[in-house]
Amino acid sequence: MDAVKLYRSDIHSQQKIDEIIQAETVLFACGSRLLASVWVRSERARVTGDKNAMPHLAGSCTKMSEAEGIIQGDSVSLLISTQILEEGCGIDLIRFAKKLKPDIKTLLFLEHSSMALFQAAVETNSDGIVLESEMGTGHVIEAISRISRGGFYLEPLIAKALNGSREGPSQKLSSKELEVMQSVVYGLTDKEIGESIFCTSDTVKYHLKNVYNKLGVHNRTRAAICVLLMGLVGPPKPLTPASEKLP
Repeated sequence: MDAVKLYRSDIHSQQKIDEIIQAETVLFACGSRLLASVWVRSERARVTGDKNAMPHLAGSCTKMSEAEGIIQGDSVSLLISTQILEEGCGIDLIRFAKKLKPDIKTLLFLEHSSMALFQAAVETNSDGIVLESEMGTGHVIEAISRISRGGFYLEPLIAKALNGSREGPSQKLSSKELEVMQSVVYGLTDKEIGESIFCTSDTVKYHLKNVYNKLGVHNRTRAAICVLLMGLVGPPKPLTPASEKLP
């Protein structure tokens, strides 16, 4: 992949990512010191005036211990992490963050593609999981956009591999509950789901609450992962050809 060519051809998409991220306080963790430094420079370039002011960046680090310290002491709203860190790993970091702050939004990039890794990744309850090999095909901006709105994003190749890999729940979900959960897996918010199935957001919340009780989970991300693993709904739809040039 020629990253320079991709960036030049998708300035609008880059600007859209910038707009989404500016609504968050971001912690970026990766295994590359160079990439961590580039992220800081990129964030500083967005800020005018004080060159040291980076209000939307809580930290950019390469070690799990560094990231844990920032999560414990800062108001991080979005954690973006790669699978491999200089010390520690992204899967453990996401698991730590979700245990300490269940409402933190998280996006995990996986470097390798294997069933065991996919299963370990979804067990972190991360709000978004994307393969690094899919960079440049639209999944990054789609994931960040959905996660920022309170949605869920599992890259379709991962979702397809995991679909139906576990047994179903003891209590059957109703057709309406399955319809709602399919929309959740597609990354829709409560309002968007309500508009698509012609009901109110409160009705969507009612169906979600029933699903949570039947599955023994406490949030939409976990519920989405469960119904997907059980094969009760289909995996997310692939991005349309018009989106394939996005980062």
